Order: sequence, then C-alpha cells, then structure tokens
Amino acid sequence: MQTYEYEIHISRNNTYSMDLPHFHEEIEIMLCTSGEGVFFIEPNTYPLHRGQLFLISSSTLHRSVANDEYRCMVFHILPSVLENISSPQSDFFRDSKYSGLIATLSEEETAEMSGQIAALSRDFGDGFGADIRQMIALYQFLLSFHEKKSHLSPAAEDDDSVHFHSGHIGTVSINKVIAYIQDHLAEPMSLQSVSSDLFMSKYYLSHNFKKATGFSVMEYVIYCRILRARSLLRAGMSVQTVGEAVGFASNEHFIRTFKKITHITPKQYAIHYRRVNQEHSRDLLVIEGRNGRIQRKTPS
Repeated sequence: MQTYEYEIHISRNNTYSMDLPHFHEEIEIMLCTSGEGVFFIEPNTYPLHRGQLFLISSSTLHRSVANDEYRCMVFHILPSVLENISSPQSDFFRDSKYSGLIATLSEEETAEMSGQIAALSRDFGDGFGADIRQMIALYQFLLSFHEKKSHLSPAAEDDDSVHFHSGHIGTVSINKVIAYIQDHLAEPMSLQSVSSDLFMSKYYLSHNFKKATGFSVMEYVIYCRILRARSLLRAGMSVQTVGEAVGFASNEHFIRTFKKITHITPKQYAIHYRRVNQEHSRDLLVIEGRNGRIQRKTPS
C-alpha cells in the first residue's frame, strides 16, 4: 500500500507563527486553538479566535496578526497528493480550491478536530498495518473536515458577501484596493500613485490598509508580484520576460527580490518545477514563515 506525505505543525508556544506574509505549494488546513487576532487570506480578512477553521489553497498569500496567546494546529498536503487519494465520488482535491474561513467550531468539535490532527502527527511505526492505520487516520481527518466544509453553500464559495471584511477605506472597499493592485502589477507602483488613483491620502490608505490586512501597501504589491512571477515561470516564460511582466524595473532587482522571498532564484524555481512535474515528485518547493523555511523530508 502506498503511503502519502503530509506535514503537521502544532504550536505549543510562540515559536510557530505566520506573522510574516507567506505562501507555499501545499494546501493548508489551520485550526486556531487559542488567542485572538485577524487572519488575512488573500483577498479577505477574518477574525481569529479559538475554534476558527480555515482552508488556504496552494500559492495563496496569507498571514496572521494575533496576540501572544495565539496557538494553532496546521495540516499541510500537496495538491498532487490530495488528488491521488481522492476518488470520483469523494474528490478532496476539488474541495481544496476554496480559501477562507470554513467554520467556527463548538468546543466539542474543536476538541474532536484537535485530536484528529494530533493523531496524524504520531509515529505510526513501520510494522504490519502501520501504513493502513496512517491512511485511516488521514481519511478520518479529511472526511471530518469535508463535513464542516460541506456546510458552506455552493454559492458561498464565490460570494464575497459571506466573508468577514475589514470594512472600507473611505468610500473604497479593501477589496477594491486589492483589485486595483492586482490589475496594475505590471506597471510602476508607489504608495503615492495608488492613493492618487484611488482619490485618497497616502496616510489614510497606508494606515487603514495595514490595519485591515496586516500588510503595508507596497509589501502587499511585492508579494503579489512574486506570486504572479511564479505562475508565469511555471508557464515557461523566461526570467527576464517574467520580471518585466510583473513590474520590476530591472532583472537584477527581480532576481534579488524573488530569492529573498522564496529562498530560491527564479531560474532555480523554474528548473525545479519542471523536474518535479516530470518526475511527479512530492517534494516541497518552499514554505516560509517567521522562523525560516520548513523543509519537507525527501521521499525514500
């Protein structure tokens, strides 16, 4: 029986945090177990407290801004792995394309899901039946999660009105600012140009955007450009063409910024992606957070 890799992170102190903006190749399921704050999952902001269950799809920009009591349990799995363990009747992969708040769990539900995540993190050993017990635990967790997600109506996944938004910046919604940035990534952008085009003061835009999302305006622009760049590199565009297409003034600046955020150069990323795609490897490309990269174990 084939086994599949996933990662579990359980924070018991403040050593695991997402207070820096990040994105990764894996699909993420996150359960908040204590603390309060806000959770930005592009392009929406949600309240963060015990019992909040989130789904973050692959390559989606996100970050949490929370108090010192913030603790969470995080499950990571690659889309290709999730697709492999799905069936036509039970398609977990199809369900993974939504990002956002799934449910606010009761105390009983929170304890149940916490136990299921903790069970996935234990050592199943290598004896007879260990692989089957691990797969049973994985399926139990995914089925339980799907049950919570199925409470969302089909329309809810595409309807911004069901999400918790942080309000408005003057007469312009947060989502309109985000949409503006996304539409102008290929163009030179500054805080001044964004605020002028949206008819508001720099201070008002800067202060309220940071309050709503946890990002400065230009910090958000940079991360969006890198996300777009990764998509174009996967499509086979050259490094120089990609840098120009996402608004970097020079190739050197693009390469330096890409490596700073992803810990790999654009050329290395493109080569690695092609190799992974060809070999159907389940190796993680990059995941970054306050404490640096989290490396996936290479399958034997």
